[in-house]
Amino acid sequence: MRRATTMWAAGSALALAATALVAAAPTAGAASAAPSGGLPAALAAAGRESGVPLGVLEALAYQESAWNDHGGEPSTSGGYGIMQLTEISAATLDGLDPDSAKAAAIAADPHLDTAGTAARLIGAGVDDVKRDDTLNIRAGAALLASYAKALNGGKTPVAAGAWYAAVAEYSGAADTSTAQQFADRVFDGVRTGISVGGVTVAGDPSVQTAPASLSALHLSGPPPAARKTATAADGTVLPECPPTLGCDYNPAALALNDPADLTSYGNYDPADRPAHSQIRYITIHDTEGGFAGSVNWFKNPVAYASAHYVIRSADGHVTQMVPTRDIAWDSANWSVYQHSISIEHEGWAIHGAAWYTEAQYETTAELVRYLARKYDIPLDRQHIIGHDEVPGSRDSGQATQHWDPGPYWDWSHFMDLLGAPILPSFPIGAPGAPGASGAAVNRLADPAFNPLGSVVVVKPDFRGNLQVVSGCTEANDPTPGATPGQCGEQPAQATNFVWLRTAPDPNAPLLSEPYLHADGSAGTDAADDWGDKAVTGQKFVVADRRITRDGVWTGIWYGGREAWFASPWTNFSAMPSTATVVKPKAGLASIPVYATAAPEASAYPPPIAAVDLRTPKLLTKYSIPAGQAYVTSGPAVNGEYWFAYNIDGSAPMDRTEVVGTTEFYLIQFNHRMAWVNAADVDASQS
Repeated sequence: MRRATTMWAAGSALALAATALVAAAPTAGAASAAPSGGLPAALAAAGRESGVPLGVLEALAYQESAWNDHGGEPSTSGGYGIMQLTEISAATLDGLDPDSAKAAAIAADPHLDTAGTAARLIGAGVDDVKRDDTLNIRAGAALLASYAKALNGGKTPVAAGAWYAAVAEYSGAADTSTAQQFADRVFDGVRTGISVGGVTVAGDPSVQTAPASLSALHLSGPPPAARKTATAADGTVLPECPPTLGCDYNPAALALNDPADLTSYGNYDPADRPAHSQIRYITIHDTEGGFAGSVNWFKNPVAYASAHYVIRSADGHVTQMVPTRDIAWDSANWSVYQHSISIEHEGWAIHGAAWYTEAQYETTAELVRYLARKYDIPLDRQHIIGHDEVPGSRDSGQATQHWDPGPYWDWSHFMDLLGAPILPSFPIGAPGAPGASGAAVNRLADPAFNPLGSVVVVKPDFRGNLQVVSGCTEANDPTPGATPGQCGEQPAQATNFVWLRTAPDPNAPLLSEPYLHADGSAGTDAADDWGDKAVTGQKFVVADRRITRDGVWTGIWYGGREAWFASPWTNFSAMPSTATVVKPKAGLASIPVYATAAPEASAYPPPIAAVDLRTPKLLTKYSIPAGQAYVTSGPAVNGEYWFAYNIDGSAPMDRTEVVGTTEFYLIQFNHRMAWVNAADVDASQS
């Protein structure tokens, strides 16, 4: 009953093409009207009007948007408002010709153009439903109720658990596994309750659901527990996912571009991790495009790029593309991707005010927890990193290195979902201006708080950290006929960073990044001007500190210099923390910084050295002067290089791990990480 089978004949890559949208950026600054009486009152009223049990509606709204209306701007998948109601057209479908019959058929599906369908149910205009919170919630509730009635012989179900299949249908997922994943998350919230952003709803652990009821939706594929797996040539069982996630396996290309040249292959290296090379990091990316188009690109060997996983925006569906034992070419730095698992997210680092969906956050968190357990990866921001934190592999690659997932990825929320929240190392008390009345000493104003040489972790309140950044939207939009990149200031919205300045003064210049500003000019508010931003979860050593009436300015060692950021009392961002730190050995005026951690030249056997000798790459514009200190991501490691030459492994010593004797520390150097030679530094616990 749900949708015509022929509409989805293209399989999983296009199964949700209609919600893998190019989110058309609305008028900058368009505001969302807040519900009178607040979110709880609006949800309660919509529940009474529609007949949806309040707990179900509250949990569904949270799963769609984490109760955040994002100012009426669309998600990456084109969803608007707290209920993430979508508006689509044939022109906005990812990877399809807008004039094709398939695009027209998908665009006409009322299950996917949900803003229009829901607006008609309550007699409201589509634009009003997209941007007025009260109408958005009413319309979403009416849409859910219409699904439930159709599944229940025209009657509104009474028991909360009887809404399970309707909730699954609301997800828009075309496969049973992803739909069940979505419904299970909603009903986990129904049973356990939810508390976020100052709003708390009670749970009801007695609610029971019937996953078998999903059969009435006639979705494709089996439920998660019965998911079929594939076996790679090396015996790896795929997809490598938790059994509760909606996952499939769609392999990236491992093929020659020139049949006469065995070295001309894309898009990844067969390997044997972790037997030969430890898996230390999980790297978060965005696709800079739609889901289907991105999957198809990784299947093309001319891409010379890949990722282990791609996460769909609308429903959190997972497509694995490279076995985790193999090395995906994902971050333009082989010293990182040799030891990393990469996860791409459908979306753009900057695209108007488009936002990553709760389905993406929760799916990725579940996947990361699974991978971290499997490979013993610490759940902290020194090991769960963004592509923007990875340096280029040589001097010439610093300015062109990617900076995704960008300023709008909510690292704080994501780490909370991982069960590894970013917390201060000791209680700091309630914020308030110095000298505020009260018996308790305000730790934020205590001179002992974050003393010189201590470590701080950056943690602004994401929702309250509204920043304006500039950039170009739709520059890489794959949609046929799309408007070229539109540049300028983007709408003020929640961001994950603090601005870095040259002095403790809001009027001081933003920090200048030498690889981006060769002339030494000040940093800018551009989203890709990464040198003047410190991101949630990054740790730095305190160089200085100033207390003011409005808050605290913290000076940190950053990129070989001192950088300052403000922590207003209302959004304190410099939390005390602990870490292993390194500083130049006594007697050294400064030490070099490296882009890669490669073995020394003498470590390479002659057959490898003759064709592919890789040595540590110096970052010539950087150094660490005596007296400065930086946080490490873990213990020192030997320089390593995975030598892979021919597609079939036929070159002399092909697919060999070269391990040197030189040891390196990976440090948080500036916005990006970098390596230092362990022989150049002393390490200590701060």
